[in-house]
Amino acid sequence: MPFPVTYLIDRPAPSETFIRREIELLRRCGWPLHLCFLTGPDALRRLPPGAPPGLARRVLSAAAARLAQESLRSPATALRLLARLPQAADLARLAAANGSRLIHAQFAGPTADLAAQAARALGLPWTCSVHARDVFATPPGLLRRRLASAHAITACSQQAAEAVAAAGLPRSRLSVIRHGLPLDAFPFQDAPRVAPLILTACRLTPKKGVDTLLDACARLRAQALPFVCEIAGDGPLHAALAAQARRLGLSDAVRFLGWLPEERLRARLAQAAVLALPSRRLADGDRDGIANVLAEALALGTPVVTTDAGAACEILRPEENARLVPPDAPDALADALAGLLRDPDLRNRLAAAGRRTAETLLDGAANIRQLEALFERAAR
Repeated sequence: MPFPVTYLIDRPAPSETFIRREIELLRRCGWPLHLCFLTGPDALRRLPPGAPPGLARRVLSAAAARLAQESLRSPATALRLLARLPQAADLARLAAANGSRLIHAQFAGPTADLAAQAARALGLPWTCSVHARDVFATPPGLLRRRLASAHAITACSQQAAEAVAAAGLPRSRLSVIRHGLPLDAFPFQDAPRVAPLILTACRLTPKKGVDTLLDACARLRAQALPFVCEIAGDGPLHAALAAQARRLGLSDAVRFLGWLPEERLRARLAQAAVLALPSRRLADGDRDGIANVLAEALALGTPVVTTDAGAACEILRPEENARLVPPDAPDALADALAGLLRDPDLRNRLAAAGRRTAETLLDGAANIRQLEALFERAAR
């Protein structure tokens, strides 16, 4: 039975459509969710006048043990925790006012820190969804201390769950719940994709490997294979990637689209001959989970070429429902793309298998029921 839940999110981020979809699906199922943010115009603030007496004191008491732990291990972390205590008190105030029976944090970062402190001050359970960088690039000791009091933890991939377990958290509190899609909004497009369009959509950061895609495009150009490559998204590498495209003589074949609204991106995906996402694993361990755009491409019937650097290999099988290449391998990526552009039968076979994968593993309605059950167990 749905009950009020306070949802703590770092900030409203256009690239995190999976969080927005999750919230929409839960609300569609009748869950009264109260959203709080760490940053942005509606961010949690210092405890305002008129707050319940003693609340700030209870939050400080709730954080005392953790502050002591971090003071010994990482004074800088302790200082950051101390600086955010007013926001933890405001979170507790809001959760008490809206009658929440549970606080849920997205990502095992500062959101988890605040959720733990506010929940303890109120005597409430709290849960956390972990994703990718927040577990892969966080020291295991810090991750363990951060999540130690969580009543339940949900990971969007088995790799993320294993990272949490390796940090020393009990597996009994861990569940793998993948990000689902509203499949009715992503109907299978079985019309032939005749345009030689290669699409990628991501935040332009090192782990996405867009530089490898540009190098692969240069190899396709050397083969005189007609193609257009569209890059949807933005990020800190935009200027460097645009310069790389010019240096490789690809200005007429590569288009940088910037961030696209969901409807426009879906339309481009539905028209693309192939989706390419050549992500890599960084030195600090950061890597992709199962990227949103991969799930969307599978549902729409757009053939996928990606790498085994992240968690995509948990749902993709080479030459069965996708093509997988090594990261940082432009020759292999170019060969995989060229094969798909030249072979419509291969594209059709991978497209049909991809849709079956989406229906089996990425159905948002089915996956959200798992999250509902997790909330109910934690609240009990």
